[in-house]
Formats: sequence, C-alpha cells, structure tokens
Amino acid sequence: MKKALDFVSLKLLRKIEIRYRLINSFVLVSLVPLLIAGIVAYRESSSASQEKIRIFAGEVVKQVAQNMLQQVEKIESSSEELVVSERMQNALSAYYSGSESDRAAARAGMTRLMLENYGSFEYINQKYVLDRKHRIIDSQVFAQLGNGVTHFADDAPDMKGRPYWSVYSTAAGQKSVVMLRDILFKGNNRRAGTLFIGLKPTHFSRIFDSVDLGYGSRLFVVDSRDGRIVVSGGQDNSDAVESGLVAAIAQTVANGGKDFTSYQDSNKKKHLAAFAPIPHTDWMVVSTTPLNALNAEVRSIRNKIILIGVLCFIVSFALSFIIARSISLPLKQLVGVMKETKTGNYLIRMDYEGKDEITVLSQRFNEMASKVYQHNEHLEEQVAARTRELELANQQLEALSATDSLTGIANRRRFDEALTSELRRSVRSQKPLALLMLDVDFFKNYNDRYGHLAGDACLRTVAQILRTSSRRATDLAARYGGEEFSVIVAESDSERAMQLAENIRAAIENLHIPHEDSPFGFVTCSIGVIAVQVDDGMSTDTLLRLADAAMYLAKSQGRNRVVRNDGNVTTGRSAV
Repeated sequence: MKKALDFVSLKLLRKIEIRYRLINSFVLVSLVPLLIAGIVAYRESSSASQEKIRIFAGEVVKQVAQNMLQQVEKIESSSEELVVSERMQNALSAYYSGSESDRAAARAGMTRLMLENYGSFEYINQKYVLDRKHRIIDSQVFAQLGNGVTHFADDAPDMKGRPYWSVYSTAAGQKSVVMLRDILFKGNNRRAGTLFIGLKPTHFSRIFDSVDLGYGSRLFVVDSRDGRIVVSGGQDNSDAVESGLVAAIAQTVANGGKDFTSYQDSNKKKHLAAFAPIPHTDWMVVSTTPLNALNAEVRSIRNKIILIGVLCFIVSFALSFIIARSISLPLKQLVGVMKETKTGNYLIRMDYEGKDEITVLSQRFNEMASKVYQHNEHLEEQVAARTRELELANQQLEALSATDSLTGIANRRRFDEALTSELRRSVRSQKPLALLMLDVDFFKNYNDRYGHLAGDACLRTVAQILRTSSRRATDLAARYGGEEFSVIVAESDSERAMQLAENIRAAIENLHIPHEDSPFGFVTCSIGVIAVQVDDGMSTDTLLRLADAAMYLAKSQGRNRVVRNDGNVTTGRSAV
C-alpha cells in the first residue's frame, strides 16, 4: 500500500506542475460526482428513446417492404407475360433467322409491342428489347445511349431465370430503377434476348411519401451490394452511397440481429437504422434516425447538468488559482525565459542565485540554450543546401507533370493550359486558331482482340505521328483522354488545318497496323477540325465542343475521315 502511495504521490504526480496539481484536485472534487450522475441519467434516457424508435421504425420498414414487393411482383408478372407472348417469340425468331427485310419488320414489330405494353405508363423511363449481345434492337436509338444500356446489361450478374433489379443512370443524369429479364425461346429454352424496363424512382417513392417518423428520420431503399440509394422518399433526392450503413447491417445480421442497427455516416455522425429486406432482390427498406436528433430532449437535461458543472468549475478554479499562485511565483521567471526560446532566441540566459532546485534548472537551461544555438546555425546551412536541391527536383517534377506517361506527348493538363494561352494570344493578334480532335476508330475492339499491351503500343505509335506532324513551335499535340488526341494549331486557317489533319489521317492509315475487328482491316482514325477567328467572347469550352462535334460527325459518316466544323456548315474528306 505504501509503495503504491509513494508511486502516485512522489513519481506520477511529480510529473505535473504544482499549480496544475492543485487546480485539478479542486476541479475533480467538485465535478466528478456531478459528472457521474449526469452520465447515468443521460444514458438511461437515451436507451428509452432508442427502444421507442426501434419498435416503431421496425414495423414501418416491414410494411413498406411488403408494399415494395407487391409493386415489384406486379411489374415482373406483366413482363413475364410479354416475353412468352407469341408476338415477342415470333419477332425474335424472325430477327435472328430471317432476311434483312424480315429483321427490319421484326424490329418494328417489337417496337410496337413495347409501346402497346408500356407506352401509356408515365412512370416508365425506358423500354428496350436487347439482343443476345445486349444491343438495343432499335436502329433509332442514339448510339451513346445504346452503349450505356449495353454496358449496364453486360455488368449484370447471371440472373438464373429471375429478373434482376438495379439502378441505371444515363449520361444526361436521368436515374431509373431498372428490371432486366432474360427472354428465352419456348421451343429450346435458349436465350433470345433481354427485356430492359426502366422506371422512374418516384413510382416507388410514392409508397412511403406520407410516412413521417419524426426526429429528422429518412426512409429509403438501399442496394445491399454497394450501398447505393435506389429510392428515397419525400424531398430527399440524395443517391449517395451508404456503404457504412450496409456494412453495419451485414455485421448485425452476422451477429444474429434481425432488424435494427447503428452506424456512422460519411460525416462521422451516428444514426440508428431499422431495416427490412425486399424478398427476391438485393434491396432493403431502411429507416435512419440521427442519434443527435433523437436525443434532443435528453440533451436538454444534459445541458442543465453542464451549466451547474460550469458554475462549480468556476468556483473551484478561482480557489485553486489563488492557492497555486502562492506556490508558482518563484517558477514564473524560469517559465517565461523558456517561452522566449519558442521565437528562436537561444541567446537569452537565465539569471540565478541560491542553491535550490530552481538554480540547478537555471544552470542546465543556460547550457542547453548554448548547445541549441550552435546546432541551429549548423542546421540552417544544411537547410539552405537542401532547399537548392529541392528546387531543382521541383523543376524536374513540373516537366514530368505536363507529359502523358504512356505516349510521351503533352497530357490533358498541359493541353488545357496551352489552349487557354493560345486563345488569349489569338485574341490579341487577331489571327485564326485551329484545333484538331482525333479518335482512334474501333479502339475498344482493338484492345479486346489484341490486349492492352498492344493497345498501348498503338497509342504510342499514333502519338509519334502527331508529334512528327506538329513541327511548328506553336503547335502542340496532346493526349486528350483514352484513345482521343488533340492538336493545337496556332495562326492557321481552315485549309492548312484540314491539310494537316488529312496528313495525320493518311499517315496513320498507311502504317497498316492490323485490326481484324475494323471494317478497314487496319487501324484508322477519325478527325474533327475547327478553325475560327476568335474574339473576347469565345471560350476554350466552345472550341472543344465544336471540334468534338466535328469528330463525332466524322465517326457517324463512316470513320477514317476528316470533318471540318465551320459553325453552321460541316465539310469533310474521307479516305480514298
């Protein structure tokens, strides 16, 4: 017992300044009993509030889950009738086995069939029939939209005969709740295609729009695979990923829990969550309640306890300060001198007299200050040398940051800076500015067939052609992104820019890089050209948009060609 007492009083407490020991002792004696009573009351009140919300929210999410299941089953039932109908089966048979005219008639028939079944429903965003390669069987569908749907269907898991539900967002930001269902031929049970039905999220959110749990609660449907919000109620249009919530639910279920858990959101705020799975899907109906809002009433009691504690603290602090001051004055001078060293003044010295412990501390401090001053002088010399080395390294790093690591030409960052600079210079000089946008044709197919290493080598070859073709100091060839490249041609009219673009296209074509998945048999490119007389009102975004439009027009006209965008008129040159 004596050893423990000696350790606390002679070793542990001696590590704390005398005045702080006195102040803390007064504070602890006055605050600890009050703090313990407040914590006990706060926890008991919090537990009662949480139990109330657990019961109420648990029943609500179960009912909403049943209502959601009814809506899902209704849509699945109608889609099942459609895919096994004779009209759909016959149309798909004609599409795969008939002549071109039969295929066109089949596409038209399937379009009419989809309109008849879903055209009158305002909550339907998309309605497509996809072939076996997940391409939309409708020639009128915009290519970019069709690619998005294809990628979405490709990423879907094996449905094993059941519909698959997920969330799909278009390039324009339109969000849909999508059902994918395999279409099988009734004769041989082989897959004939896929039914893609996209519904507005509001079709489901109406189910719980009128539900209000209070306490700032949210009610929504979340995908248990990635935590993405599928449908949210009321004015809550957030689709933020709730990965922390899904992890907490999974942990609760693994530990034997059924329908209630707690988690922290991305802002580190704690929430209580009641959940109920929607059968036959990966979705769950979830009600979340901020713990902070739930405990508002309890916090009122806590605040009163805190107020009383603050008053006790003020009184205790005043008494302890008076006592501590009577002991700490002899140490004040030494502490003040030590604080002066924080400004870097190590020439200051402590005056001392006597033979007590403070005298020993003063002597040691003076010795330490002398040594630190000498070390600082030496250190400043080393810092100056390292600074010069760092400046040289930064210059080298700046050069690397402007270069694309794969192709060795300018990267997107360097391109954006150069385009802004050339635009300003063109305004001042009143000379035209040209911009070329290049896209390697069927590059994704090239990557898929020959591998990414071959794809990288192809991009480096294209970059080398652009580098050798851009001979002027003011010209800049850059990798814009993926298989897209850009060339800035300063002080150039349309004819010169078109000729440069045609030279580049021909040079790439003449390389005859094999590409069996291209109709041309080898690697080609499509180039969009814009050459304008710029003014103060023109921005880099405008130039990029015009050049990009010309490039996409070149692709739509058959690829392997150069198209110029003059604002209202587009002209082009194709491979001979």
